[in-house]
Amino acid sequence: MIEGLIAFVFSLASVIVIYWSWRRPGRTVIALIGWLLALASVIIWIRALGPEFGVTYSTIVFVCLIWLGVILNRLSSQSKEKMQNADQTPLRPYQALTLPTLSSQLKHGSLFLLSVPLSGLLTMMLSVALVLYLPWTMLHKVTAAIFLYPVLWGALSAWICAQKNPLRPALASAGLLVISSFLLFV
Repeated sequence: MIEGLIAFVFSLASVIVIYWSWRRPGRTVIALIGWLLALASVIIWIRALGPEFGVTYSTIVFVCLIWLGVILNRLSSQSKEKMQNADQTPLRPYQALTLPTLSSQLKHGSLFLLSVPLSGLLTMMLSVALVLYLPWTMLHKVTAAIFLYPVLWGALSAWICAQKNPLRPALASAGLLVISSFLLFV
C-alpha cells in the first residue's frame, strides 16, 4: 500500500519535472531528472505490484497524469484567452457543415475498410505465415506472431493511409494475402 503511494508520488513528480523542463527550453538536465524519476517510479511500481502489474500500472498512471496536465494546461490557457479577448471583437460565427460528395465518401470509406479491418486480417495471417517456418518451438512462434501482428498492422495501415490512390495499396494487400494464404494453407 505505502509502496504504491510512493510510486504514485514518483510518477507525479516525474510528470511535473518533465513538464517544467518542457516549458523552459534548454533545461536538458532537468528533463533527464524527470525521466529518471519516471524510471524510478516504474521500479517502485514493480516492487509494489510485481512485474506484470507494476509495468502496466506505471504506464497507465504516467499517461493519465500527463493527460490531466494537458487538460489543466488547456483550461488555464482558455481562461487566460477569455480574459484577454473580453475587450476585443467577437469570434467568427459558426458555419454549417457540408456533406462531402459521394466520390469523397466512397474514397474515404474504402480507405477505412482497407486500412483497418482488411489490413488487420491480412497482417494476422501474414504474421502467422512469417513465423510458421522458423526453427523455433511452437511457444516461441506464437509469441513472435503475437508481437509481430500489431507492428505489421500499424505499418501497413499507415502506408495505406499515406497513399493518394487506394488502388496501389489494394493490389499490394491482395498480393500479400495470396502469399500468406499460400504459406498457411498449401
